[in-house]
Amino acid sequence: MPEIPELNVIAKTLQEYFKGEKINKIEFPWTKKLNVPEDEFREAVKGAVLKKVDRDGKEIQFHLDNGNVIGIHLMLTGKMYLLPTDEKISNPIFNIMFSNGGGICVTDNMGQARSILNPESTGIPDVLSNHFTLSYLASLLSNSNSKIKQILTDQNKIKGLGNAYVDEILWNVKISPFSISKRVPDDKVKELFDAIPEITNAASQAIEQRQDPEDIFAMKNKEHRFVHNSKLTHTMDGEEIIIGKIGQSKTYYTESQIQY
Repeated sequence: MPEIPELNVIAKTLQEYFKGEKINKIEFPWTKKLNVPEDEFREAVKGAVLKKVDRDGKEIQFHLDNGNVIGIHLMLTGKMYLLPTDEKISNPIFNIMFSNGGGICVTDNMGQARSILNPESTGIPDVLSNHFTLSYLASLLSNSNSKIKQILTDQNKIKGLGNAYVDEILWNVKISPFSISKRVPDDKVKELFDAIPEITNAASQAIEQRQDPEDIFAMKNKEHRFVHNSKLTHTMDGEEIIIGKIGQSKTYYTESQIQY
């Protein structure tokens, strides 16, 4: 599943390619996940010009000049392709073509990726927004007996963080993912809060430096991950990377991370 760094770069790339372009065509080969009838969706975006592309949580959003918004959520196994492409595309969910001759195609072999017309605001803060504050994070943790990784990846509490980068962030501040949230000391909560934008923005920059849009959209390169990386057995300091499980998710960590 793509997370904040990948989605940030994808959104920026899409804006560079398509900002100011008119939607010429939108197709829905798979309609089961639409939040409105297909005809209503088409009519709402027909001929509209793309004003801005941004990210909210794990969702890419196209803001149109007629006030409507197209939300794109890749879910667990969805992929996005820049069009035109020489790649053979299977299991398309929807396609958007713009007036400059380019476009995107979203695919998902599980059929879970979603296109959403005018996504509703949930009031849950995105982790990189001004609404996500130290006091908000401290309150969440101090009132929970859950493992800290479960809190940080819960999209009903914080929008945006995912499995891989929570591992990277917790490793950076030396907090075990198995720590009970309310037991984490205040000074470590502050370190955690500061590390969230630092780690995610650094990863976005590392991805962006690859230059090749196809590589960015493929999301296969994990060289910027120092712990949650199946190609690594040890950290850059030589410490063994341990793979455990919290819930249904793999968790990458080291013994030096303190369990509170």
